[in-house]
Amino acid sequence: MVTQPGERSIAQQTVGFVGDSGVGKTTVATLLADRLRERSTVRVRGEAAGFVDDIHRPGQLGIEWTVQDCAAGPAALATRAADLDTAFIVATPETLDRVAAYEQVAADHDFDCFLVVNQFTEDAREKLRAFEGPELAEYFYENEVMKTAMKRGDPPTLEDWTVEAMLIEALQPERTEVDAAIEALETGSKQLVNVEVADQSRGDSLLETFEDAGHHAAYFQCNCRCHDGHVLARRSERTAKPQPVTGTEQATHSPEVSR
Repeated sequence: MVTQPGERSIAQQTVGFVGDSGVGKTTVATLLADRLRERSTVRVRGEAAGFVDDIHRPGQLGIEWTVQDCAAGPAALATRAADLDTAFIVATPETLDRVAAYEQVAADHDFDCFLVVNQFTEDAREKLRAFEGPELAEYFYENEVMKTAMKRGDPPTLEDWTVEAMLIEALQPERTEVDAAIEALETGSKQLVNVEVADQSRGDSLLETFEDAGHHAAYFQCNCRCHDGHVLARRSERTAKPQPVTGTEQATHSPEVSR
């Protein structure tokens, strides 16, 4: 894979968590970092590092992650902007009007940002649907168990809920059909593809398809009711053929709020 000067490698991803004080930013950063350390190399910076240690673990996609738990406020995002590939703006239903200030910082520095709503309750569903701002990456219900774990200094756990939708958004939100995904990797028109799968069995089969073709692939869970997850595949540098550099691709995908 050819990387132009100033262009980041897909194999190195830095995600930042930002938001106002009290919204649970560190809790969400800890949730993601704790999941990442189960499946890949991860470095944790900021307050979340007090809950999750760095770990080196070869992942199926061959991606190394840095989770940056930024200090509260838009100025902290601006300070870290040069280091970030993606920012997740953490807000509660009551602080959605503050999101625009963080979104503007991301626009000024030209990197992707997504919304994460914490302390969500069902009576806020319509408010969230009507909200105009960054694409929604995930939302987390108000949860006393999570608060208790953080107070103990432990990473919180979630029953029947995954945080991996945030990873999908950060890597490749655009969904591609299987044949088109394979062709895109083979021709080099995309370095990373995302295929939605109905269940784990279909995901396992698709993993074999990509890996047999010489590419990196991994299964990611999501919380949508209509399907179980996604298979993301990254073009292997071992199989890559020289291709002209045509620039970067951008696409967005908003997860269902009605899950």
